[in-house]
Amino acid sequence: MQTNEQDTIRYIDTDKNQDKVLKESFSLYKGGSLEFLDEELNGEITDILSPEKTETTTSKSYSDKILKLSNNTGLHIEWESDINTDDLMRFCSYNIDMSRMHKIPFKTVILTTKMPKDTAYKNLSVSFTPKVINLRERIAENKLAEIEQKISAGQQSQINMLELIYLPLYKSTTGKSIADLLDTAIKLTSKVVADDHRKQEKLYDLLILLTASFVTEQELNTILEENMRLLENHPAVRVLEDRGFKNGMRKGLDQGLNQGLSQGLNQGLNHAKVEIARNMLQAGEDYSRISLFTGLATDRIAELDAERQGRGA
Repeated sequence: MQTNEQDTIRYIDTDKNQDKVLKESFSLYKGGSLEFLDEELNGEITDILSPEKTETTTSKSYSDKILKLSNNTGLHIEWESDINTDDLMRFCSYNIDMSRMHKIPFKTVILTTKMPKDTAYKNLSVSFTPKVINLRERIAENKLAEIEQKISAGQQSQINMLELIYLPLYKSTTGKSIADLLDTAIKLTSKVVADDHRKQEKLYDLLILLTASFVTEQELNTILEENMRLLENHPAVRVLEDRGFKNGMRKGLDQGLNQGLSQGLNQGLNHAKVEIARNMLQAGEDYSRISLFTGLATDRIAELDAERQGRGA
């Protein structure tokens, strides 16, 4: 799946996806946040603060992440695809407001995939220098080797989940594209949290949501086909469907059916479709969606639903 890097990386000026991933991932895995940010700060994260009462807000941020540390300082984390002087001015004002509200000093860390020309803001009365972390300067192969080593040693609990989530945006020294690294991260997820399907689903969601703006439709379709057994019925699939990748979903489903048949489903394709329809009914899917996935007529799906409800009665 190797592609030209310039074709793969698309910097979207106002992209809500990365902000959503930032908010969710740092909330879920705040224990690994400081290590991920490579911060030389004492203490641990003790609280996630609310920025709702601040008067100054950033024009591109939809969910700022504000963390309080045990040494009574604050950390303001932002995602920005392209940082300019106006952004730095707003972040500076934001820090002042947050410090005033929470009565503690704040430091700003900006995550990006493109190093900006300006990394500091100064005027006659204020000097503001946030820490800018360009994820493209981190080496994917190094982090992959570390994660795989911990998996082999049975040390999954020591893996920093934030590293796994953001791994697809790291730089590859072997020519792997973001799509290649996303595919790798999805496969690793099933090993890192092998016994917890809920955590698997959450990681799949965050991985796909984070990278959806950086890969092509064809690449996402290919990833879906190759990982259908992992992603089937997970919320991550719905993220792709919302973006219109129904062809890839159908191909992935057909591929999964064929693999299942070759491994022992000897009662024919129709039986496999019926079983999938029953599973989707159990999950609460509507008839039209089930018909789209399986090719079964809605009348037949209604019969299966009636049978299912009759058995449950």
